[in-house]
Amino acid sequence: MKVALISAEAYPFSKTGGLGDVVGALFKELIKAGIDVNLFLPYYRVTKEKVGNAVEGTDIVYGVQIGMDKNFGTIRAAKATVDSEGNLTIKPDKRGNIFFIEHNDFFDREMLYGTSFGDYLDNAERFIFFSRAVLEVCKILNFKFDVIHCHDWHTAIIPLYLKTLYRECMCFETSRTILTIHNLGYQGVFPRQKLELTGFGWEMFHIDCLEFYGMVNFLKGGIFNADIVTTVSPTYAKEILTPEYGFGLDGVLRKRQDRLIGILNGIDYKIWNPQSDPYIFENYGIESLFGKNKNKEALIRMIELDCSIDNPLLAFIGRMASQKGIDILIDSLPTLIDKGVRFIFEGTGEVFYENKVREIQQQFPSKVHAFIVFDEILAHKIYASVDGIILPSKYEPCGLSQLIAMRYGTIPICRKTGGFVDTVEDEITGFLFEKFDSPSLISSVERFIEAYRNKEKFNKMIISAMQKDFSWSNMCKDYIKLYDKVRIL
Repeated sequence: MKVALISAEAYPFSKTGGLGDVVGALFKELIKAGIDVNLFLPYYRVTKEKVGNAVEGTDIVYGVQIGMDKNFGTIRAAKATVDSEGNLTIKPDKRGNIFFIEHNDFFDREMLYGTSFGDYLDNAERFIFFSRAVLEVCKILNFKFDVIHCHDWHTAIIPLYLKTLYRECMCFETSRTILTIHNLGYQGVFPRQKLELTGFGWEMFHIDCLEFYGMVNFLKGGIFNADIVTTVSPTYAKEILTPEYGFGLDGVLRKRQDRLIGILNGIDYKIWNPQSDPYIFENYGIESLFGKNKNKEALIRMIELDCSIDNPLLAFIGRMASQKGIDILIDSLPTLIDKGVRFIFEGTGEVFYENKVREIQQQFPSKVHAFIVFDEILAHKIYASVDGIILPSKYEPCGLSQLIAMRYGTIPICRKTGGFVDTVEDEITGFLFEKFDSPSLISSVERFIEAYRNKEKFNKMIISAMQKDFSWSNMCKDYIKLYDKVRIL
């Protein structure tokens, strides 16, 4: 079976959040499972900095028509392998299994999608180019994929291209498509004039294809045209069929409900492992939990926090955006600090919320510490050191933070939505709350504090959390079954 993974990001080559983690881990697990898998990514500036020496230029040049303009690009390639210990290594190889779409005007930028002030204004052009460039490269190399697995809005129009502009290409004759929705809140919605850049005619601008309240919606086009649509947890697959969580596409998804599947995300247990993690202060496991306290002590010293070892230390790690519930968390913090909680933020996001976090740190300078940065190594240290992690999301397709936290014996406090429902057991491996408001969040933290003061109960929760298996080696099996299923549709 030959599979293509097509994504705007994948760890360790590029990453802004969960999409990069998931695609990177899935790629590695498919290699380990013996699947003939090829990964297609943009060649960003950050990718050049990370792996530029491990990729090889090719003599392949292709052209992509974007409106009236022909844009030419090249590809760089590498071969990825996984050793017996689960380490991913890459080396230059023109006919490898990773292909980077190179176009400096589109991808040689400081950030992947935009700055803290907003998205790049030409994101439609950038990902039209990327999507069509992948298909052009497949034609040139005569790749005949059984399954073409697209991820999120950035690549969602590929299934539509395969049914229209590329339907006569012999190399795609038996290909089947899967579209995975990682977050329905991001759909690739653009002014209707952008349709002219795609190469599609106006006959595609209708309610059962790309039209969306007078705009063009890339994700909608993909949902209607992919052979299978997946999302990243079973509960989220049900939630997005409702107006509350459907972001205007609940009706579309209900029409395709027979082709919609929820497959839970996993995490890479090679990367996230407190027993061998090279980035934490001291390694530990279920049999040596005292090491977790050593990490807590070291982090408190590092950031000079006014926090004894007996104070509950909590954290928020992630995107500072309204979806993540950062607003109700900030509103709750004065009350939580009065109850003895100390708090750490790590992440970036919307400028408004970054500034609100800075303000709360200024208000409580020795009790709240904020890292307004995305730092992977620092995240490892925090996960290993804090007692709990707060995840008060308005909605959450799957969530990876709670999976990582449990791996490190850090108790998640989550709103009862999406993937949190599928992964966190209330008062067994974490705490769940229903309403999206500050009183409900505060109440759940009070339950956390009560358990924290009862060392026997809290240690039992830590062990239960650490014993859970959310590794990709398990979750990958569900994707392989799906690939087998979609081939016979």
